[in-house]
Amino acid sequence: MGQWRGFGAVVKYLSKFLSEKGIEHRVGAWIEVPPDKAIYVGHWAFQKPSKYFRRKIGYLFTEGTVKKEGLEWLRRFDYIIAPSNWVKKKLEEVDLHVDAVIPVGIDTQMFRPFPMPKFIDVLSIGIWESRFDDRKFMKKVVEVAFPFTCHVHTRNTVPYAELPKLYNMSRVYLSLTGAEGFNIPVLEAMACGLPVVYNDAPATNEIAVGIAVKPVKVYETEGLVSFTIHEPNFAKIREELHKLLRDEKRIEELGKKAREKAVQLDYRKTFTKLLEFIR
Repeated sequence: MGQWRGFGAVVKYLSKFLSEKGIEHRVGAWIEVPPDKAIYVGHWAFQKPSKYFRRKIGYLFTEGTVKKEGLEWLRRFDYIIAPSNWVKKKLEEVDLHVDAVIPVGIDTQMFRPFPMPKFIDVLSIGIWESRFDDRKFMKKVVEVAFPFTCHVHTRNTVPYAELPKLYNMSRVYLSLTGAEGFNIPVLEAMACGLPVVYNDAPATNEIAVGIAVKPVKVYETEGLVSFTIHEPNFAKIREELHKLLRDEKRIEELGKKAREKAVQLDYRKTFTKLLEFIR
């Protein structure tokens, strides 16, 4: 996956979009659009705009409550863009004005269905480097999928261009995550025609097509960078996942709907609205 993950993926796609539109720009700690505009992509707590740009655009993410401590720098943005309605709501809770909701787009010409043998029943992709990442519940995937075959992809070991093959050799995508500002792997899976069995948590539930299972409880972690955790109902998700895996016709039907939804979130479409803020 290399650097095409998380905020890195968003920056890469934004840069690709701007290049295709013939818009000069430079990518560094922010995306600089000469002569005097900058797009800051990332978590609200770490995006502190410089005074050197006339127009400062924040494409801001969160997986939990936006703290009032951040208002000192967040109010310096001329425009604030959220990737999901969930993030918009969190930003507005501290009286910030959100100018637009622009979902993260992916390349649905690259991520698409193509014929391959299905070696994997259940695929799940997400970071797990330490207990800090427990909000993704990646360590529970094998337990929920058993005895079906599964692949739990938590490290950057597959080149981004090869990821569509990983999705296409899988039957169903599983998302247990309890906190997201968006959910790029879910969208990539859908673009490849996989239905999603998922924990019905923001902001996954704004884009996922498949089977949703309500979380058992919601709680907030501590700290400036906190997470609003929607704890999955593992037993119910397991039940629904196994039921779907035994119904090939339903997998196919939901997979087609997933692909149709994903096409609407191609980066060539989603990022078009961004032009309003940089021209």
